[in-house]
Amino acid sequence: MNNIEFTSKEQIIFFMMTTSISLSHYDYKFISNMQSLTHDKKQVTSGQADLFDKLLHKYRKQFLTNGYDPVELEKLSWKCVVVPSLPKYTNANVDWDDSVDMMTIRVPFKKEFISKFRALISTWFPVDSLHDSAEAWIWNSERKRYEAKPSTYGLKLAYEILPQYFTTVYHNEIKDIIQRLEAQPVKYNDPTLVCVDGHYAVVNSNQVLDKLLEEVTLDNSAKCLYQLSQLGIKIDKPITEGSPQLLFASSYIVECDIDEISEWCSWLVDLGTSDLLMGRGTPAQSHRKGAGWNSIYKECRDNFVEHNLKMHPAQDMFGESDGEYGINGMPVLVQFNSIIEPEQCHGDNRNGKIIIITNGRPIQIT
Repeated sequence: MNNIEFTSKEQIIFFMMTTSISLSHYDYKFISNMQSLTHDKKQVTSGQADLFDKLLHKYRKQFLTNGYDPVELEKLSWKCVVVPSLPKYTNANVDWDDSVDMMTIRVPFKKEFISKFRALISTWFPVDSLHDSAEAWIWNSERKRYEAKPSTYGLKLAYEILPQYFTTVYHNEIKDIIQRLEAQPVKYNDPTLVCVDGHYAVVNSNQVLDKLLEEVTLDNSAKCLYQLSQLGIKIDKPITEGSPQLLFASSYIVECDIDEISEWCSWLVDLGTSDLLMGRGTPAQSHRKGAGWNSIYKECRDNFVEHNLKMHPAQDMFGESDGEYGINGMPVLVQFNSIIEPEQCHGDNRNGKIIIITNGRPIQIT
């Protein structure tokens, strides 16, 4: 069977709508829309034309199987008119809608952005509102836009994510807010413990944290920094600078070299820790059972025993308090593997700290 010799990109569109090219769901909708535009309106935008060329290369193998070279197909011209894409269709536009008292976002279709944004907004918690809403932005299918109630965290989410995928334009009241904020130098973007003139305070806090900190005396003690690290509060660098113990206390996830095990075991005792959860990579539980790692584990175990730190297998973390593996308070998770599973470290399964054991000793070759 001889191949059809294409003379325009409209003919390629028709070919891609046949069973010769297997398109994804999103790509099929786009090609179908292109077919309607070229047939009915006799025009496409420059953005649509560029995306069409990208699809020629995306389905390169299928075109080659059918005897067509995508590089040559891209050189073909359009019979219809190609008009420049208007910025409002290529940019992300953030606005305020008085009629519904909502912040709004309009963006062109981009699969990568949709996947990332959906993942973020499905888990986003507006901590300044004390409401149980699980999403900062909601997709309004009728208006073809994202909508959100006015909140600092909703706007911050849009401000940080949108520029990663689009040229972002702010309008009306939202534009005024962004311009004022950008004109002010902001040193701390997250809740952070700072010391000003000898007084300690958490800047960029919120109502939830303020409530949790009501009974906390803020200072630069290891126990205070340890407690703040469990709330996700960062510590200003000058507070921990020059003190490995304070840096250890203030870090929720910390790497500890095996040569420093005795020191950080004593730091754990000072923090009031009595129980250790033996997690990923523990030689007795993992496939890593070489003599080297068993030796490292034995060295750790000996230090734990010396400092009266009780070890518990991961699956026994939440035994009853009067049971064989009962744990008082929050245990510290100890891993011999750097892979962290956040879903196992929060809520009812939360840990006081995650320690990753590292081995910086040189390898002896004989």
